[in-house]
Amino acid sequence: MVFAIPENLSPETYPMAWLVDTWRGAGLLEYEGVDAAGYLHELRIDNDDHGPYLRLRSATWLSQEPAGAVDREVPGGRMYAALTKGQLWSSFEGYLRVSPNNLQGTEGRFVLEGMIATSAGHAMTWAGFIKGPQFQIVADAIAATPTAASYTGGQIMGGYVESELFYAYDMAAFGVPMRSYMAGRLQRQSDCPEAEPKSAPSEAQPES
Repeated sequence: MVFAIPENLSPETYPMAWLVDTWRGAGLLEYEGVDAAGYLHELRIDNDDHGPYLRLRSATWLSQEPAGAVDREVPGGRMYAALTKGQLWSSFEGYLRVSPNNLQGTEGRFVLEGMIATSAGHAMTWAGFIKGPQFQIVADAIAATPTAASYTGGQIMGGYVESELFYAYDMAAFGVPMRSYMAGRLQRQSDCPEAEPKSAPSEAQPES
C-alpha cells in the first residue's frame, strides 16, 4: 500500500510525517535475567492537536506462546494476529519533535528531541536524529520514582522498509551495560485491518 502524508499536520512535523499512524506488530525480547519471550506491540503516533510535535502512546504485551512462535520473517501485522496477548509488559506516553533550532535540517538530517513517561516509574528525555525513513534516538536525562527499577540508558534505532517499521531497542538496566533488549517489526493498522490478537490482555503487571 502506498503511504500518503496525513492531512493537517503541523509543518514542523513534516520530517517525521511517515511515522504518523497506528502500528501493530510483534517481536522478541531478552535481557540479563529475562528469558527470551515473544511480545505484541501497539504504537500510536499522531498529531491530532496540530502542535509542532508528535504524540506517542505505546504498549507491549508478552505473548502466551513461546518465543519460538515468533517468526522474524513474517510481517508484523500477521505475527501480531497469530499471537495471544498475555500480561502487559510495558507502556509509555510522550512527545517527539524536530528541534526548533534545526527545522531546516542539514542535508536531510533533522535533530530529534523527545520525552516520555513510563508505567514502570521512569521519566526521560531523548535526543537523536531522523533522516528520511531512518531514525536513531538515545535516552538523555533519566528520572525515576523511589521504587522504580534501575535504568541507566537506552537507544532505539528504526527504519521504514517495504511498508514496515523495523526497530531495535538496546538498554542498560539492573546494573547491566548497554545491550540488546527488544527487536520487532510493525505494520500500519490500515495495511492489516484484519489483524487482531487472539485474546484480551490480562491484568497489567508492567516491567521496565
